[in-house]
Amino acid sequence: MAARKIPGNNTGMKPVLRGHFHQAMFFVVVGAGFPLIFRCHNFRETVSITIYVTCALAMFGISSLYHRITWTPEKRLVWKKLDHAGIYLMIAGGFTPIAALALSPESGKALLITIWIVTFVGILQSIFFVNLPKYVSALIYVIAGYLILPYLGEIQTNLGSYNVFLIILGGVAYSLGAISYGLKRPVLNPKVFSYHEIFHIFVNIGAIIHFIVINSLIK
Repeated sequence: MAARKIPGNNTGMKPVLRGHFHQAMFFVVVGAGFPLIFRCHNFRETVSITIYVTCALAMFGISSLYHRITWTPEKRLVWKKLDHAGIYLMIAGGFTPIAALALSPESGKALLITIWIVTFVGILQSIFFVNLPKYVSALIYVIAGYLILPYLGEIQTNLGSYNVFLIILGGVAYSLGAISYGLKRPVLNPKVFSYHEIFHIFVNIGAIIHFIVINSLIK
């Protein structure tokens, strides 16, 4: 399969595997997310898990459509904005069941307000300043994700050390992906598999690890 031209992209060619990993992950979320919703026992669980699954589907679905299809320059810009906004939704969606189900009402409310305000601001940034340098965007994503740090002690008390370890491990995976994205390294084979695919793989790994934690919230 030949690499595909990206209209308006100065690099010229799109790696043939661009978007495939997030497309696969979209269907993983469908297969794992809906059964998780059906296992919920009460309104709080159902709402928080539904938000989580919806945000994950939005991010992986939008990313798949953005990266798999060769758009015109005008439509590509629209999808790029949606793609970047989807990352913030994924972060906030992952925080939501943790805040609602693993923290005290006071701590959970504080975390929810903080992360959704950051998400709202991040979506505005994605719409109006989407062409920031990659390293700036990556740094913002990492900062948003690490807003969980002040709550790890309480999460450890309520969920145990193993789940805290998984939260940190998933965060490391996301961070490694963000570093690859921000530095545009490693280049590898630009026609087939490059730094952006590395970024997507680490996002998938982080999402799977954090799913294990969220799954443990529903007994």
